Amino acid sequence: MKLSELIAFKNELDKLSALPAQRSADSEINKITQMVESFLPTVPSATATALVQGRAEIEQKFAEFENQLNELKQTIKKEIAITEQPWFAESYRLYEQEMNNETVDDLSGRQTKLSAETEEFYRARLIRYTGWQHSAMIIRPGVEDYINIMVSCDPLYLVDTRHELLKPAIALYNETYQRRLRPYVISEQSDRKILGQLPNGQFGLVFAHNFFNFRPFEIMRQWLTEIYQKLKPGGMLLMTINDCDRYKAVISVENRFCCYTPGYLVLELAQSLGFEIVFTWHDNGPITWLELKRPGELTSVRGGQSLAKIMPKIIPPTDEELEAAKQQRLEQLRYRAIANGVSKEELTDLTADQLEQLNINIEQVRYNKK
Repeated sequence: MKLSELIAFKNELDKLSALPAQRSADSEINKITQMVESFLPTVPSATATALVQGRAEIEQKFAEFENQLNELKQTIKKEIAITEQPWFAESYRLYEQEMNNETVDDLSGRQTKLSAETEEFYRARLIRYTGWQHSAMIIRPGVEDYINIMVSCDPLYLVDTRHELLKPAIALYNETYQRRLRPYVISEQSDRKILGQLPNGQFGLVFAHNFFNFRPFEIMRQWLTEIYQKLKPGGMLLMTINDCDRYKAVISVENRFCCYTPGYLVLELAQSLGFEIVFTWHDNGPITWLELKRPGELTSVRGGQSLAKIMPKIIPPTDEELEAAKQQRLEQLRYRAIANGVSKEELTDLTADQLEQLNINIEQVRYNKK
């Protein structure tokens, strides 16, 4: 049996239990035995007495069945632990010989397809943690529009293994904003730290989408160890993984499309490094969204957004730039409202000021409940 088939079997087994059936049966049997017991003193009957005594036997049978089901789950879990071992090594081979040398075009063909609803959910979660008060880092920004949500972060670091992989993201912006971006080329192959050239304890947010899906577990361990060091207390790591706790992710591994990274191992690793698991989510596909926090309270001493340098002459923005900024703010407020639980339909006709007030009201109610 293939690993994906074993995990598909486990996924289905994990949904099953005899306990709901037992509770339902107990309720009905209790009605019967109570009624029979109420008549036993006046209508003695060996059959009725046996019926009452049989309740204990039924409870025992349910318990035996549940124990057997749990034993089967443990057997499958042990079989998975044996069958998965070669895939850790194969993922590392795939990473070293193929994934680590891919071009921009290769990477665009290796994107995991997401539904429009899932992408919108990701954006809504990401915008909760962006702001000019803290610096942020995007690992492999690519050409996806998540970078647009993070442009308010100051400064914004773009990180990848080769400069050519950073060019598409940098090219999205004019020269003025490009000078505010901080691109860094890192190496996963040297004996030095991957993020050694970046300051420790300086980042409020690190974001990595469609990156760790293609990194073997040992490389992910090194990344998470260093990201923890780079984050401020209270800083957040938002990331996606190819969650091999689910069979669809394992099919991607068997097709040599992604690396083998069981979700439970990633969470255990994160906790062992000191991260708090704030939020996890998936849409029943292969990818899981994770939000990990370095313990502490995120603070900033900034009184306003810093400028790169003093300009001798202020150039007013064009009408097009003003309209683009207006639309960007409106989009960010909508994502924030969706993250606060408001449906898209309710947001259709709201202005930016109305959206801002709506978000403040919802978040104030949530804060007061704490």
